[in-house]
Amino acid sequence: MNNATTAPEEKVGLNRAKQWQIALFPFNNAATNVYFAFYTYFTYWAMLYLTGSNAVAIGGAFIAGGLALAITSFNAIFAPLMRVFDAITDPILGGLMDRTRSRFGKFRPYMVIGNVLLALSLLLMMIVFQGVGAAWVRWVVYIVSYVIYVIGYTCQCAVTKAGQTCLTNDPKQRSQFVIWNMVGMIGSIVLVNVMAGGVLTNPAICAKGLLVYESAEGMTYAELIAEFATRGIVYTGPALDPTLSYAYLYGAGYGMQFYYIMVPFVIIVSAIYTVMAIAAISSKDNPKYWGVETEPAKLRDYANILKGNKEIRWLVLSAGLNKLASTVATSGTVAFLLYGCLMGDYNGLFIPFYALCFIFMAAFFVWGSSTAGKKGQKRGVAQFTILAFLFYIGVLIMLCIYDPANLATHLSIYSMEGGFHLTINAYTILFIIFYGCGYGAFNCCDNLTIPMVADCTDYETYRSGKYVPGIMGTLFSLVDKIISSLQTLLLTVFIVYLVPGLNALPGEATPYMEGMQLSAIICFCLLPMAAWIVTTFCMTRYSLSGKRLQEIQAVNAVRKEAVEGGMTMEEAMKTWQTIDQVPARFVVPAHVSIDKKTGLPKKDNILDKIYNKIFTKYETVAAEPSINAIEIPEQYRKDAVETAAPEVEAAPEMEAVETEVPVTEVIEEAPEANDSENE
Repeated sequence: MNNATTAPEEKVGLNRAKQWQIALFPFNNAATNVYFAFYTYFTYWAMLYLTGSNAVAIGGAFIAGGLALAITSFNAIFAPLMRVFDAITDPILGGLMDRTRSRFGKFRPYMVIGNVLLALSLLLMMIVFQGVGAAWVRWVVYIVSYVIYVIGYTCQCAVTKAGQTCLTNDPKQRSQFVIWNMVGMIGSIVLVNVMAGGVLTNPAICAKGLLVYESAEGMTYAELIAEFATRGIVYTGPALDPTLSYAYLYGAGYGMQFYYIMVPFVIIVSAIYTVMAIAAISSKDNPKYWGVETEPAKLRDYANILKGNKEIRWLVLSAGLNKLASTVATSGTVAFLLYGCLMGDYNGLFIPFYALCFIFMAAFFVWGSSTAGKKGQKRGVAQFTILAFLFYIGVLIMLCIYDPANLATHLSIYSMEGGFHLTINAYTILFIIFYGCGYGAFNCCDNLTIPMVADCTDYETYRSGKYVPGIMGTLFSLVDKIISSLQTLLLTVFIVYLVPGLNALPGEATPYMEGMQLSAIICFCLLPMAAWIVTTFCMTRYSLSGKRLQEIQAVNAVRKEAVEGGMTMEEAMKTWQTIDQVPARFVVPAHVSIDKKTGLPKKDNILDKIYNKIFTKYETVAAEPSINAIEIPEQYRKDAVETAAPEVEAAPEMEAVETEVPVTEVIEEAPEANDSENE
């Protein structure tokens, strides 16, 4: 066949998925996010048992001297220490994943095992804790449960990054991850927070628990009782010493009924999402769609990747800092600080703002998916990082002009006094616009980095000849978790230690104190903005976009076919190194936007010009596709090998896997056949 006239639908290097597979696979991320979102609530409950304060009565009260500060300090220290354990388990799990070749595939076993371990970690705490009296045994159970949680989370979470390498290599389809991941986010993080912070705060559903503890900077006994009276709280706990000072926490999260509802809810929802994701990847999780595997992965590959793969270094640095900043800015603690302490109406603002932000986020995700699909994942991250920074300048100004004594600088949406009526003001409108657009832009950046791990995996195969999606996925997760584990420490430093008189992270009933405005500015604005500056720099050095990624995938495709025909990987890597050496049937044309009126390629817009000026220095590929094409030698062609030696058969289990997806599926799913489906 003449390479110059090869039909587009015969491109060997193209692997595309069905649209429903693209839609459902991101729910593997949603399955782990359900636990991630709930663990903050659950850890607090566990701390009550660890400190011996397990005499919680719904609607009643108990005393735990300095408990809140003890919990905060414990979490600030314990969470980072557990990342040392991650540093051991992540490399092991990544290596095991890359070695796995089973009838159930390479990735699906870890999705199932991970989800089972996550469920087990919660059940151990809920069931065992309540039957244990000795404090030291409770500590052992908690640590063991947390270890199980970490292993389970790593097993399943790593597949979200690694599995995309076999699901699709089409940039347009990989970019769609952000849209469907947003749907999964609504069904996981948003769902858990709405249930825990909204629905279950209704006393008719969950009676609220009351935690009273001794505090040097707390209220006097008389002030405490007066505060209870204004909130309609009936104190039924043990007698309090009127000579001491007290603080208290009050909310659904401290009543046992809350956990009896939320634990099974989390387990069931996560299991459903896992089944959906398994169904999506099942036809792709077989050797036909895996990269070339010439030898089992080894733990030392981690060091080689970190040393030689500069693209993953830039990606994990930018994504890790972004994740840290976003987890701080969007944490429940900062929500209490902003909507409760500063604005004085947590219950009236949290859910409405949460909903409004997702409306903005939906618009930005559609925009971001389109941009990344046409111009590369890197372009999406770079563009929307800059937009997020610009919009957050507006958010920063709004928080700087906040005045606790001036209601015109308070957020307000509605009031229930005298019946429901809107109370929205100009300050609120501007805040919604700046924050909504900034929130949508930075979440778009955060989600686009996930398919970029698959791009880095393709680059690693191109660079070293190794297909190590498990190692790449767990490497990304490890760095991400190490950085994001600093969340509690940063919250403690910039809130508890920065606000005089505050001895614990703020809750629903914490009043405004001097210094909280500065804490909100730092946690809500300055930390994310600092992370975005670093991300922008990293993206100027990251090269996997546009022509560079097209070259990498084309070279990988021809090498794979040659190796499967009997050529050694070393010989294949020497034969094909640049896109001009690759036969045309392996080269998937880069996307070109066409002007519908003129039929010519569209001219660069202002965003294109800014991007090309700042970010494309390391992207350019000078060689033209196939002008120096080197054909696969006859003896290494798969069809020639199969014709010459028909008696050689694959092992039974591999034969069943190889025929699971017919060759014609690749032709049927060529870009021209599916463009109308994906536009």
